[in-house]
Amino acid sequence: MRHDASLDHRELTGIGTTYKSEICGYLNQIPLTQDLDQIELDALVDSIRTYLIPAGEVLFKEGSPAGYLGIVLQGKMRVEKRNDSGEARELYLMGPGKVFGEMAIVDQEPRSATLITIDECVLAVLSRDNFTRLCQDKPGIGVKLLLKISRVLSQRLRRMSGLLVDRI
Repeated sequence: MRHDASLDHRELTGIGTTYKSEICGYLNQIPLTQDLDQIELDALVDSIRTYLIPAGEVLFKEGSPAGYLGIVLQGKMRVEKRNDSGEARELYLMGPGKVFGEMAIVDQEPRSATLITIDECVLAVLSRDNFTRLCQDKPGIGVKLLLKISRVLSQRLRRMSGLLVDRI
C-alpha cells in the first residue's frame, strides 16, 4: 500500500479503529460525512490511519506534493500561505474536528498552504490511495463523499471570489 511520502517518517499510531469512537464522533459533526450511515462510517474509518505529530513541526509546505485528507483529532495547527512578497501569513488556526486536504484527495496538485503543528497533534488521515480503493469497493460512499467535497470546495470558491471582488 502506497501512502503520502510526507507521512513516511511520522509516528503511525494505528489504523482508524484505534481511535474509532473519536473519529466517528468528529465525522458525525462535519458536513463532509454527516450523511453517512453507521455501516458507511465504519468502512471509512477502516480506511483511515492515525499519526502522532510533535509540536512545532511542519506537516507539509505550500507547493509540496499532496496525497491525503486529514482530520485533527487532538491538538492545534496553524495554516499559513505566502503572499506575493514571499512572506508567510497566518490564515487561521485549526483544532479538533477540523478537516484539511479536501483538494488533495481529489486532484494531483501541490498543497495550497503550509500546515504547522502548534501542539502535539493526533491526525486521522485518509490517503488518496485508500480513498480511491474505498470508492471502487463502496461506490455509494465514494459518491456521497465526492458530492460533499465538491460542495465544500464550491463554497470556499464562492467565499474567496466574494473577498476578491471586495479588493478589486
